[in-house]
Amino acid sequence: MRDLTILGFLFYDIVLYIAIYGFLGWCLEVVYAAVNTGRFINRGFLNGPVCPIYGFGAVIIIICLAPFKNNLFLLFIGSVFITSLLEYITGLILEKVFYNKWWDYSHMPFNIKGYICLKFSLAWGIACIFLVRIVHPVISGIINLIPYILVQICAVIIIILFIIDLIASIKTILKLNITLQKIQEIGIKIREKSDELGEDILEEALEFKKKYENFSKETIELKRRYINLIKKNRFYTRLIKAFPHVKSNKYFDSLEILKKNVIYKGRNRK
Repeated sequence: MRDLTILGFLFYDIVLYIAIYGFLGWCLEVVYAAVNTGRFINRGFLNGPVCPIYGFGAVIIIICLAPFKNNLFLLFIGSVFITSLLEYITGLILEKVFYNKWWDYSHMPFNIKGYICLKFSLAWGIACIFLVRIVHPVISGIINLIPYILVQICAVIIIILFIIDLIASIKTILKLNITLQKIQEIGIKIREKSDELGEDILEEALEFKKKYENFSKETIELKRRYINLIKKNRFYTRLIKAFPHVKSNKYFDSLEILKKNVIYKGRNRK
């Protein structure tokens, strides 16, 4: 793999490009969130300061559109198409795999299923022109000055850290879904107990007091578990703050309860 190339680009150089552009993308997301919310929010899907979609997207743009870097029109059109396709596919896969919608452009005009919208597609097109013609020549020039053995070492370290962070992030998301499932199940049980109680009152008025005492004990325990589940947890609290508009196809109501709890406590701290 020492001299492995992908469409004329050295593999280890590509790894560094992904890391660098992923970090720059993370910075862009953090600044954007800070402007809109007035506070720092780690907007990355991973725990580390990197947004993989930016890193991979930038590399795909650089590799595919390098032949058109001197043709602004084709570079712009190609950038809009590639970035939109990448964002759509990534959003779709994340939703299908984790049952959560990590960004949603449904409120934006000319959007497609909330995954992409015209405004940001055009913005990515302009950004990619800046990337291909100005930013990347500088970045590649700097990397070319670094001894290749050092590039290889850095690339290997980056790959290892990325894998570790990816595994940790997936485990966090899976725990979030488990929590949402438990909240939903307990909520259903509470409603079922309430319905059962109402029916019992109508059918057996004389046994109301005894049944009510049993119901109270069960409900109190369920509510205690319910409250414990929606208390802030540092693992999924970061994800909710990073993606405040996330939607769950499978546990919609439960996720909304968690989001409100995180946002409410965050405001109370102020």
